[in-house]
Amino acid sequence: MKISLNWLKDYVDLDGIDIKKLWYRFTMSAAEVEEIEFMGQDIQNVVVGKVLSVVPHPESKKLKIAQVDSGDGILQVVCGAPNVTEGISVPLAKIGGSVKKLPKLEKVKLAGVESSGMLCSAQELGISDDHSGLLILDGNHTPGTDIKSIIDIDDVIVEIDNKSLTNRPDLWGHYGIAREIAAICSRELKPMQLDSLEAAKDKPKLDITVEDTEKCLRYSGLKIDGIKKLETSINMKVRLFYCGMRSISPLVDLTNYLMLEMGQPMHAFDSSQVESGIVVRSTKEAIAFKTLDGSERMLPEDVLLICNKEKPVAIAGIMGGENSEIHGKTTSILLESAAFEGSSTRKSSTRIGLRTEASSRYEKMLDPNMTVTAIQRFVKLLKDMQPDVQFTSALTDIYCSKLEPIDITITKPYIDRYIGNTLDMEKIVDILRSLDFKVDVDNDTLNIKVPTFRATKDITMKVDIIEEITRVYGYDNIQPQTLDIALKPLQYNEERLTDHKIKELLSERFGASEVNSYIWYDNAFNSKAGIKTDGQVKILNPQSQDSNTLRDSMVPGMLAFAEKNEKAYDDFSLFEIGSVFKAASPKDKCEQHKNICVLAASKIKSEGELFYDLKGMITFISKAIKNTRLDFAPCTSGYNWVHPLKSVDVSHNGNLMGYITVVHPLIKRNIGKKLNVAVMEINRDALQAINSKVAKYREPSKFPEVVLDYSFLVDNGITFDKLKEDISAYKSELLNGFEFVTIYTGKGLPEGKKSMTFRFVIGSNEKTLSSDDISTFAKSFIDYMGAMGYSLR
Repeated sequence: MKISLNWLKDYVDLDGIDIKKLWYRFTMSAAEVEEIEFMGQDIQNVVVGKVLSVVPHPESKKLKIAQVDSGDGILQVVCGAPNVTEGISVPLAKIGGSVKKLPKLEKVKLAGVESSGMLCSAQELGISDDHSGLLILDGNHTPGTDIKSIIDIDDVIVEIDNKSLTNRPDLWGHYGIAREIAAICSRELKPMQLDSLEAAKDKPKLDITVEDTEKCLRYSGLKIDGIKKLETSINMKVRLFYCGMRSISPLVDLTNYLMLEMGQPMHAFDSSQVESGIVVRSTKEAIAFKTLDGSERMLPEDVLLICNKEKPVAIAGIMGGENSEIHGKTTSILLESAAFEGSSTRKSSTRIGLRTEASSRYEKMLDPNMTVTAIQRFVKLLKDMQPDVQFTSALTDIYCSKLEPIDITITKPYIDRYIGNTLDMEKIVDILRSLDFKVDVDNDTLNIKVPTFRATKDITMKVDIIEEITRVYGYDNIQPQTLDIALKPLQYNEERLTDHKIKELLSERFGASEVNSYIWYDNAFNSKAGIKTDGQVKILNPQSQDSNTLRDSMVPGMLAFAEKNEKAYDDFSLFEIGSVFKAASPKDKCEQHKNICVLAASKIKSEGELFYDLKGMITFISKAIKNTRLDFAPCTSGYNWVHPLKSVDVSHNGNLMGYITVVHPLIKRNIGKKLNVAVMEINRDALQAINSKVAKYREPSKFPEVVLDYSFLVDNGITFDKLKEDISAYKSELLNGFEFVTIYTGKGLPEGKKSMTFRFVIGSNEKTLSSDDISTFAKSFIDYMGAMGYSLR
């Protein structure tokens, strides 16, 4: 947001204040200043020039030769502007002077004719982007008068970061900024000049109906007739331009000027378009509507509109309609000044895809008590342009939801304790009153009434009052002191620690890459991939209809990542720990919990290898975190990406925790025909709820152990648990333990067989094993496995 220093000086005396220090203090106490720009410094030696005569240039069809009274002589100036005519007064840059983006002027010859100066457009003075012709000055100005004494070209424009004003709707206009600066600098805030509207008192009221009283907090209107040909003053145009807006027409300029001055958006309707009355209501179905910018927009359901009795004429708080636009022949207007609920304005603006200066202010939750004041200010400025305008209605004010000041009681010891310094009561009261807080003092107690322009979303409790005092007093003026507080040990969040440990294991031990996805389904991708979901939790205001359902599984999102990485990598694994949402129906209560989702994909490994990789991951994780083993059984999940045969449920003591599956072929072919994919989805909360088993330790042998890897041919129908159970049944004093290594199902195996590799650790507490001891163990174990039906590969 851009702020004009000249504008601020209308309301607060800044004489004797260093400008750069002022805005440093403003940054430290109110909002961040991003840039300070000194305007008009490059405009030098430009005066009022009166064109005495104009003749065609003998050598050019476009150029003309003008004789110009410069105040200290007659100058010959060659000019190409189409509107240069005898008798007009225009800005004249004299020799040695300068204008925007041009070096100092010198005498030159243009097409053989000498030119001693330059007649200027508004763009060349840097006060407009209009370069269609010369800037013709209104009124009788003496030739030679410095142009800066007529036009406020010299100014300081300050750009304030909008994000730092999010919770300060009162600072979205020059008057609010002036109030803040007056408090910071201990200067008086001058009152705003308003019209009393006394002449409208006995007029008939307007026909205004507010149907949606939740979205429209207040609606004030006034009808004004007798408007003749108005003209926006040059200095108002300059202020608008410097603050980022262009001059359009006098009535529109006034509404924009008021918005930049007070922060209150307004709208002026051509009365002929709203003669039947005003109805404020929300759309019940999607409709087409053409806005002032000439664009036809599709307005969805539940968007607040301003309507006449027959049709919409504006999108409330966002933009007016083309059908109610003010034009050059408008002589009667209905002036609207309203307050709309902030969140509904923001949602409507987002859904329509139209964000304006007005909507950016309304969404900050403006003070409803400002609407009438804004009308009084508008009328005052309008009467400055044309004193004889007439009111044809009374001020009509529909106040649906009245906002009252907030009362806060606070004691001085409480303030001193929080600040850490002792401030005089008089200083505290002065600061609060300078910000328009009403303060009554009773001994050490302050009874404070918060003004409504600070009560919409900013000041609500005692600590907010302390912040107001300290920021205006100056944080730099407070001496830092060590706080006398009791130290308590940090309480660790066990779930966060579990998440961190799981991520560490998946990334460091298993080489998986962490991804982050949205918590809603991408319906477009799911449809393309053939994925069917059953999410029941709907988003009321989605960014698009393709993302209107909260996920009840993380797998579709993981498969989308797999599709994106399929062409870049032949082998990869991804994981995420994120939230899922479940409900029996859209009307039932939503339950949220976290899942662990891991995807393994490869063009090298088989589906079986990927499946057992995931099984090994969760087995290791459960052992490392909870020192327990999990159970695996045929999968019962109904998701359509689950393979009917190559899948298992994961549980613990009968409690289902999730599943592991090879992705169904119908889904896999839509992701990558050559890519094998397996996924695992585990309920993190269920894993967290498992009681950890106490680890049992044994004294390690003083003698070295021997590691042996054996691969056995196993029937495809034999499960991992069955094989593990059979191996565990083998007893030997030398066997210290074993673990699963890998599975192979590729070429070179007998039909109906798979190869499963286990690692065995053998050793003795009494001696170093000899080769005979190792051979004896190996023969005994292989014979045992053979008797169980497992042959060594």
